[in-house]
Amino acid sequence: MEKLVSEILKQFFVEIQIKEIKPLSGGLINETLLVKTDKGEFVLQKINQKIFHNIHALLENKKKVVRHLKRKNFPTANFLETLGHENFCIINANYWQISEFIPSKNMHQLNEKIAFKTGKLLAEFHHALLDFPINELHCSIPDFHNTEKRFSQFIETCSKASSERIDIAAEEIEFLKENYNKIEPLVSAINRKEVPLRVVHNDTKVANILFDNNDNPICFIDFDTLMPGSILHDIGDALRSGANASNENEKDLNKVIFKKEVYAAFIKGYLSFAKSFISEIELKNIHLALPLILFEQATRFLEDYLKNDTYYPVDYADQNLVRTKTQLKLFKEFNFNASLFN
Repeated sequence: MEKLVSEILKQFFVEIQIKEIKPLSGGLINETLLVKTDKGEFVLQKINQKIFHNIHALLENKKKVVRHLKRKNFPTANFLETLGHENFCIINANYWQISEFIPSKNMHQLNEKIAFKTGKLLAEFHHALLDFPINELHCSIPDFHNTEKRFSQFIETCSKASSERIDIAAEEIEFLKENYNKIEPLVSAINRKEVPLRVVHNDTKVANILFDNNDNPICFIDFDTLMPGSILHDIGDALRSGANASNENEKDLNKVIFKKEVYAAFIKGYLSFAKSFISEIELKNIHLALPLILFEQATRFLEDYLKNDTYYPVDYADQNLVRTKTQLKLFKEFNFNASLFN
């Protein structure tokens, strides 16, 4: 490992000495390392080419948006350039990036106070990108949040999957088929472009937010999915993890509880700053943001389970089914009663 890390660092520094290498966890997709050196501490990340097929579009999006945020003095990660002035290097056919380590901590659930601050930070992030020229961004992952297409692919997968896994997941399959109508109106509005297309993060789970020692959110990280999309997807994804009393890998569904107070505080925090730019249709549908993402993510986890776990890494055979169940438990507890959150 040290030999590989040394080779990567030499692309960015003329001279540098490694003191410590430590893996960083939290994501399902990329390999990430914390490296302590005589020049400081850095985060090294290998981009997963099995997931991200258009690497150069991803890298260009990230470079442009980070530059835009830094011009506005908006807190963000600082990516280093190689000696050849690129924001990445290629070692053994793998793409690596380096960013400066930001002293911080991660959280996986939120309380009301932190949720309000986090919701406000997300609104500030969206606001900071309002004047970014969206036509300069690539769609690095086509149909990433196309819930209609993902649901159609899921239905198709159900017709091809092994009878054993179909039988095991029969209850979850039936629930998804019976409840698509609850989020379909918002899905259609997004697809008809009635919901504004904006520059968004697209992966705002709480693990992708850094916090200081006083529990204040500092910034968002992991810009690999940054591209045009809907702010509602960002809102829903942050709440998908932040308003869950446990986590998506929890086997005991009694511990998976939708925290209404956290949800309400996050929405209040978001709207405390977003009122200046949120559109009427976005505001009208803001309470569908969470169930939309829960449904979409449940569909993705279950489809991967039915395909014998080819996309999301798993530690045991039924892990993607467990993940599906946690999303559906939250979906059911949400109950679509927006009056609860006014």
